[in-house]
Amino acid sequence: MLLRSRQERTVFDFEHEEFFNPCMDLRTSVLIISAYGRGNWLAAELHRENIPVVVIDVTSKLGSWPPEDIEGPFGFFSSENITSSQSERVFSGDSYESVDDGFTVWLSDGPVEFKSPVTEYRLKVLGQNVEVCDLLRGSKAVDKNKYAIAKWASDNFFHSWVLQLAHQFAATTFVSNAKASLQGKALHLMNPFFVRKATRAGQQKAMDWLLDKKVELLQKTEILDISFHNKKYISGLELQGERAGVLHFQQLVWTLSSEESYFVNPKVAKHFFPKGILEPEWCWVRYRMKFSSCQEIESLPLHLIVIDEVGAPWSHQNLIVLQRTALENHFDAWIRIPNVQRFNKEYLRIRGEKIVAIMGQRLPVSLPEIQSFPQEFYYAYSQIGPAIFPVYQEKFSRGKSQFNNLFQDGPEVWMNYLWGHQFECQQVTRDSLVKWWELIQMRKERESRD
Repeated sequence: MLLRSRQERTVFDFEHEEFFNPCMDLRTSVLIISAYGRGNWLAAELHRENIPVVVIDVTSKLGSWPPEDIEGPFGFFSSENITSSQSERVFSGDSYESVDDGFTVWLSDGPVEFKSPVTEYRLKVLGQNVEVCDLLRGSKAVDKNKYAIAKWASDNFFHSWVLQLAHQFAATTFVSNAKASLQGKALHLMNPFFVRKATRAGQQKAMDWLLDKKVELLQKTEILDISFHNKKYISGLELQGERAGVLHFQQLVWTLSSEESYFVNPKVAKHFFPKGILEPEWCWVRYRMKFSSCQEIESLPLHLIVIDEVGAPWSHQNLIVLQRTALENHFDAWIRIPNVQRFNKEYLRIRGEKIVAIMGQRLPVSLPEIQSFPQEFYYAYSQIGPAIFPVYQEKFSRGKSQFNNLFQDGPEVWMNYLWGHQFECQQVTRDSLVKWWELIQMRKERESRD
């Protein structure tokens, strides 16, 4: 069971969610349970609105992951819709580098660079529909027709595969290539594109950014249990660590997936997800590759997607995300595999061999080799827990939450893993909480006048 939809949460709900305030010594108004910095921007925004907020980040409870695995393979597309505070959050960690020719897909007949002087010509040669290309650049002229274009694209794959890729690449649900345009959101592939080389120092810098905003952040705190005011309202969490005892709150934002929640604390998770874990169908895993120094390697961009066959499923070694690392001639190679194979060493070894074979065909002088396998090759589930970037089956029921003061965020809510969409989701939560807070302040003012 997941969240009650935001549309169903009425002003009446919010105005009456403080009715138990006189009876309890509330420690904070809003508590955010976060991992991998997911709740940082929302917390900073609430604090800016003078709403008392505490963040408990449970990243350390989800296994020890290298920073590259936490960063992921998706990069950042800049957009005019990103606010100044959101941009500040994006750039609060490691520095981003611009990919000069934009998002790049390397096909068997050569690259497609989405911000180069020959982009339009290349897409025309590939037979891509003009309106499809307009959608990828975020053209407002075709935005009103995007659903009709998406429907047309689902019946004309080879004239629209770039749109299908824009929907499927970073999506949290997996849909067949030909039908990807019918679900989720398309990435604006022609927008300026940035990537970064993730470091532990950079990720800590992002947490320090939140502390600099004067938000109370707890990173060494364990969640032990949960308390309720009644069947509809959660009243507190019992903690151990930096804060010990029951931390009371009025609103709770939970950014963990069902699997992450059960891994952190099954006793608490069963109240939020009584139907159990929503198992991913796919997940992203990262190989580290080493190449010999040569002109071929020097000419590669910071980030590119290698597609072996456009018409074949975009999974396994048929779609490889290749990204430069801080080490010379070393690249991370990301692929999407069935989640059930995460810890199958032989399976991971075979996939590694296939990646090497494909890259060897594309870059014959570079002598590619696997430097290290995904973390799942070396560690057990009990040590590293759920995949950081799960991909769920095409259709799954999110259901409703029985709690009126619970907001959910995270992979099971998002349509994709891009910054822009995550901010869109959190903006809805932020607006609801600000409205709730304003109603409380108005009521207090009326009571003080009376």
